[in-house]
Amino acid sequence: MKYLEPEQWQLDMEELYKPTWHVLGKSFIFNKKAKGADLNLLREEVRLYSCTPRNYSVSLREELKRTDVIFWPSCLLVKRCGGNCACCSHRCFDCQCVPARVTKKYHEVLLLRHRSGARGLQKSMTDVALEHHEECSCACKDDLD
Repeated sequence: MKYLEPEQWQLDMEELYKPTWHVLGKSFIFNKKAKGADLNLLREEVRLYSCTPRNYSVSLREELKRTDVIFWPSCLLVKRCGGNCACCSHRCFDCQCVPARVTKKYHEVLLLRHRSGARGLQKSMTDVALEHHEECSCACKDDLD
């Protein structure tokens, strides 16, 4: 920058390091300090990032450990534990999000397999049972081992 614009480079550098609205936060943008925290908004923020069941795409082939068939659809959405346990109340160094309540849910899928001794594929509808995590909690990794 110094060589491309000798007269302007210092101003450009100052502009680059000037705090923007991303750094300052909402209260400074609107030229007023917040009169009080919106606890509902804060609670929602904590819930979004904390250890909770969330949708994950699961490959049926990997989940069911079946390589002899083809599933359609090949992936399904299931509820699995995820999120951050760094903010949990446990006094441990390695806290993990683990399922507290697990249920099996059945999903109807198309199963394709090679016919033995014949050409083509055998097609059938089948139910596959997948684990869904209904509730999650934070636990120390030491307690899980």
